Amino acid sequence: MLQRLPRPVVLALCLVLLAAPARAVETLVLAVESVEGEGFSLADLRAELRPGEGRHGLSLEIGQLRLGDEMLLERVRLECPALALQGLGGTCERGSVRFDHPWLGSQSLTAAFTYAHPGVLSLELQGLRLAGGRAQLSVRLDGDRWQLRGRGEGLDLAGLSRVSGLAGHPWPVAATGFAAFRLDARGRGALPDSATLQLDLAGADFASEDGLMAGEVLALGVNLALRRERADYRVELAARWLAGGVYVHPVFVEADAPLSLDLRGRIRPADRHLTVDSLRFEQPGVAILSARGSWATALGLAGLDATLDLERLRLPAAFDTYALPFLPGTALDALDSEGLLAGRVRLGQGQPVEAAVQVVRLFAHDRMGRFALDGVDAALNWRADGTAPASRVAMDGGHVYGIALGAIRFQPQIGRDGVRLPEPVHVPILDGALEIRGFEVAGLGSGATRWAFDGGLTPISMERLTQALGWPLLSGTLAGIIPDVRYEQGLLTVGGRLLVRAFDGTVTLGDLRLRDPLGVAPELSAQIQVRGLDQAELTRTFDVGRITGRLDGDIRDLVLVRWSPVYFDAVFRTPPGDPTPRRISQRAVDNLTRVGSGVGGALSGGFLRFFEDFSYRQLGLSCRLVGEVCTMNGVAPAPQGYYIVQGSGLPRIDVIGFTREVAWRDLVNRLATVALEGGGPVVR
Repeated sequence: MLQRLPRPVVLALCLVLLAAPARAVETLVLAVESVEGEGFSLADLRAELRPGEGRHGLSLEIGQLRLGDEMLLERVRLECPALALQGLGGTCERGSVRFDHPWLGSQSLTAAFTYAHPGVLSLELQGLRLAGGRAQLSVRLDGDRWQLRGRGEGLDLAGLSRVSGLAGHPWPVAATGFAAFRLDARGRGALPDSATLQLDLAGADFASEDGLMAGEVLALGVNLALRRERADYRVELAARWLAGGVYVHPVFVEADAPLSLDLRGRIRPADRHLTVDSLRFEQPGVAILSARGSWATALGLAGLDATLDLERLRLPAAFDTYALPFLPGTALDALDSEGLLAGRVRLGQGQPVEAAVQVVRLFAHDRMGRFALDGVDAALNWRADGTAPASRVAMDGGHVYGIALGAIRFQPQIGRDGVRLPEPVHVPILDGALEIRGFEVAGLGSGATRWAFDGGLTPISMERLTQALGWPLLSGTLAGIIPDVRYEQGLLTVGGRLLVRAFDGTVTLGDLRLRDPLGVAPELSAQIQVRGLDQAELTRTFDVGRITGRLDGDIRDLVLVRWSPVYFDAVFRTPPGDPTPRRISQRAVDNLTRVGSGVGGALSGGFLRFFEDFSYRQLGLSCRLVGEVCTMNGVAPAPQGYYIVQGSGLPRIDVIGFTREVAWRDLVNRLATVALEGGGPVVR
């Protein structure tokens, strides 16, 4: 038999039967095969009523009770040993309920209820065993109005995870720890008029199977409140992260001080529209963010209009926590920073419309010594339509690979996807300067950023430059016109030539190309031309003995990786037709033999030791480096070798080398220490 009855119908029928004279019967039994009502159905109902003096016994058994689409209870048994009647209603103060549930298991609860005709029901259930803890539930129904209150304590997160999995909602992480909750809600029909939820977690740990998410010893508190206002719901959220750490690859955040999130807004369920009147996130000592806006979620990101305010971002804490984990292998992965940042981003229809960033006293130092920025203050402005006001940048100083930079001031104009400098920029470098003209950056945000400028280098002291680079001190200056400097896809190219005036001669650098300039393995290539160096000044600077005369040279196809050479073809020689006197000292001869072969002291015995210096016709040395091996040669072929020095006059001295191939490291050590052994030249 199938009956359709209102929700509290069964209890009402039982109470009506109880209204019969108590002495008339000892037991009343009602059996119903099935009953369906709005939002519920039951099968195999059996109600047994035992009339008494003022109080009556009630037993109710239901084979299967379905509430809504998902809640299924089986073998339900309700016992009320003392039911008090009040007209067509009644009260049970000390009852019990038992049932089986697919994922709650077998339950035995204490129950109390009151029913008043027509359709007012109050029900309290206590002792619900849930995930190792206990929960209680109170429900009040009055026509289409309802109230709900729930409490739970000592709920084990691992147990809740299992229950959720059985319910068809598996968690993406494995979790342990404990939870407690308080829920209060009231409403009419299917939707609530108001609701508050308090959720607390203590000692919580979690981890995902792939290891990309984890948390430990977490303590959290969340308070959520909903209140209906016509077609909207007013929403208030307050969350506090009190202790513990969370890792979401690759970022790890620890609550050294409580973190807070507060939100006030409105939700319109009918068209899935969200309005945020205020959102504020604070991580003490790290960041304060706020936001406001609206989102028509049915339109996806195109329905989002919002303003995000970065009220304060403090370095180094914010950089080390939120940026550094994404930067391994980049030019910023060894950065020490200090300063404050603030800014605003405005979105329209899901796209950036306007942005502004303030930088206050930023200091950024690379621990590998590649660069440093000191005292940066900036106001940067951007608009999608290209109408942003001019930005402002100022820096007290810094360095690039130890080369000091002075104070810089400029006003960039930031366009939709690029930057340009309307005015030339003067960049002090040591005692000279780099003049930058026509600087433009394009392709920002596209993954293919490129920039270009023309410039000029006013004379820089080579002595100060080599000292800054840790090289042997050189005299002279470095200067040049630098046209068409370009950077694209990690490659920096220089269209012009740099001219170094040193040792009364010139060194010209051309075809300069630098790939990944601030990366872990920068690669430099160039063509270098040396003309007319005064060897007297050169050998006096390096203190390797005295040589007079001029020196030319070419270093073709130079390639440096991590600033160490891996390929070049270098030749140094006496220029043809050099009219200057050509003399070489005993010490210089000895050191040249060591560079050419690793053996020195050839003039320490015999009559040649009585001469301080010697005439020579020409000298020179070449090295073609491929990988780790240098193939050596001299200025002319010699019997079984090559001439490093060809003497002239009397006494005549020739330096002949026999070693054709030498490990680059050995050659560097010879140049540095002039002390390693090797196959010896013949000194005549």
